[in-house]
Amino acid sequence: MKKIIVGVLILSMVLVSSIFAGGSKDKGAAQKTGIKIGYISPGSDTWYLRAEEGAKWACNKAGAEFIAVNSNRDYEREQANIDYLINEGVDAIVTLSWNEAGSVSTAEKCAKAGIGCVVFDACGVMFNHNVDFTASVDFDWNSMGKIYADWMKANYPGQNYVYIDGLLDSVVCQTVTAALKKATDELGSNKQVDKRIGEYNPEVAARQAEDLVNSGLDFSIIGVINEDCAAAIITRLEDMGVANKYHVFAENGSDTGIALLKAGKLEFTISSSPGLEAAIAALAAIDYAKNGGKTKLKIDCPIASATTSNVNDPYAVIPWSVNETVWTNIINSSFPQYSGYLK
Repeated sequence: MKKIIVGVLILSMVLVSSIFAGGSKDKGAAQKTGIKIGYISPGSDTWYLRAEEGAKWACNKAGAEFIAVNSNRDYEREQANIDYLINEGVDAIVTLSWNEAGSVSTAEKCAKAGIGCVVFDACGVMFNHNVDFTASVDFDWNSMGKIYADWMKANYPGQNYVYIDGLLDSVVCQTVTAALKKATDELGSNKQVDKRIGEYNPEVAARQAEDLVNSGLDFSIIGVINEDCAAAIITRLEDMGVANKYHVFAENGSDTGIALLKAGKLEFTISSSPGLEAAIAALAAIDYAKNGGKTKLKIDCPIASATTSNVNDPYAVIPWSVNETVWTNIINSSFPQYSGYLK
């Protein structure tokens, strides 16, 4: 009877720990490698969900156990999640944090525990800190500004533009908007006449666009931080009866953006797949756990320019959701060091 009671108590403790940390295990083919990867997500919006699916896919392909937890944008829960994964005996943690402090804290705790840490989608902030980490996986947000500027110059030279940003304290937003302004200033073809904050909120972004249209400013191009906000802005322009007067560009390559491109309502976007990005981050963690090697790696995830003319090309609009063929081909081509894990 005592053994039964002890067993029940231990099981209860495990369940409580898992519920608190939000852990979800997927062993897949883990017995093949014995490698265990912990994954921290910051929330449950579409970007984060597709990222988690990508990391899980990579772990399954490589035969690594995958344990996912979600912090729901709560700092204390994020810290508990880090501790939980370390106590679970993971060989590395892959983290997507909504803030710089969370990324740094994960790296510090992983270093103390002697395990790998791959940070992704953090706009390279890890290189600003004296902390050990395995790799930083990211999109080249700086290059996006130049891509937008080149597109405007090639298609609408001499026309002014406005930009609807996301959040003031977002490092990604700061990087993209600064790079865009710098590139257009250097090219001298298109002038930014205003910038507004849309808060990553479609309704707020639409109100900002409406106010800009009614302001009397001279512009014909509207840039938007993401496609959900772009969709709301386009709808608002249609409701105002002025959609044909403006050219809209955005960023993401999401299902929303693809639909807008196919409808000819969004003219240009930069495709950046969170699923592929997280898959590459997971493979970097697995490779380090298995082979060791260099640390503080900077890994750039592929991006692509998507227009109404190439919207059906999966290599121009890189799939957000798992696409075995496309993702495997991109990884084999751009990251041959990880090819062996996808067989």
